[in-house]
Amino acid sequence: MTTTAPGNDIALALIAQDIMFLRRFAHSVTAASDQAVIPIFCMHNYMCLIIHESHRALRHLDPDFADALAYDCAPAIERARHSVKLYDDKYKELDDVGADFRRIIEEHRQEFLDNTWLPLARPLERDLVLWRFRGRLVSTSHTASFFLAFPPQAFKSQDELGPRLHAVAVEQGSYIGAAAEGLPWQGQSVLDAMQKTDLAENEVRAEKHYRRSFDPALPEEIKASLTAMTCALNTVDVLLADDITPSSETTLFKLRYITLHHVLSSLRKLDDQYGAGLRPPDRELLKNILDAPMSNLILQAHRGFRNTLVHYRPAQDVQERLSLDAPLYGLLNAYFPTDDAGSLSDALTLHTAHVADRMSAWCDN
Repeated sequence: MTTTAPGNDIALALIAQDIMFLRRFAHSVTAASDQAVIPIFCMHNYMCLIIHESHRALRHLDPDFADALAYDCAPAIERARHSVKLYDDKYKELDDVGADFRRIIEEHRQEFLDNTWLPLARPLERDLVLWRFRGRLVSTSHTASFFLAFPPQAFKSQDELGPRLHAVAVEQGSYIGAAAEGLPWQGQSVLDAMQKTDLAENEVRAEKHYRRSFDPALPEEIKASLTAMTCALNTVDVLLADDITPSSETTLFKLRYITLHHVLSSLRKLDDQYGAGLRPPDRELLKNILDAPMSNLILQAHRGFRNTLVHYRPAQDVQERLSLDAPLYGLLNAYFPTDDAGSLSDALTLHTAHVADRMSAWCDN
């Protein structure tokens, strides 16, 4: 790979860490395919983010290598990586994301309700699937539809779902395998520690579920989007916690940081639009999350830090302060005050857990 330009070595190192992380995950998916569907739901948008952004960066860093890694399913992968932003997508505001979930909710209702010939049995029909990992909500059929852009029919059975997942997974796996060639990617992933009993599936009536979730003043589609945020937080807090491979640390930090950054930013936008109408306990819960010192640190952090984690190529004005031998390659010290940088990794893990716990409590109240 080309490394002559300043900052290229840092960008390539960041890409390599992410690709090795995905290679370990993909290898475990192949070895434990019978219990990999839900983790794939949870990790799909992150996988797409890494694939899209690493390929985009490599087109500048090493064009020949990037050409060799070209992949199909580009629109689906690009769409999924945008979904990580939640309300922060520059092409979609809060209400636009709400409209996406409104469409998903209605499509699932039309597909799964009022199908039985016996009217008395219709209240027993279910149109929303909840998937939990060790008791924490990590995905729903509405959330998976949002991240993967699958129609409701895909969730009728494994026979319907399997081929759809396989089509995208083939392209993801091909890219990851080729990009990881020659890298020491071996090691454990989260799936290696997972037991079948860790995963639980529950079918519910969406209308009833959302009625009891979050604050009654919030529209159903906004509650569905908040549920997606809760799932994302629980994924990086609980599902990924079993990845103890040392070379995963950089990628785990990245996934926690960008998830928390976009959740906090999205919650601030939610507060601006709906906060005044919430019940006092719900306003207090939201305030507790948004006013925490760590939340403020993340929300006020230099944009260049988040951009380097996502896009890989460090800004020119910090390149001289970076080093392959420094923790997170010196990015923490370049963008955060010295007192914060030294403890930021541990503080980020703890705050992710705190926000995930608060959002889970709000979702399940």
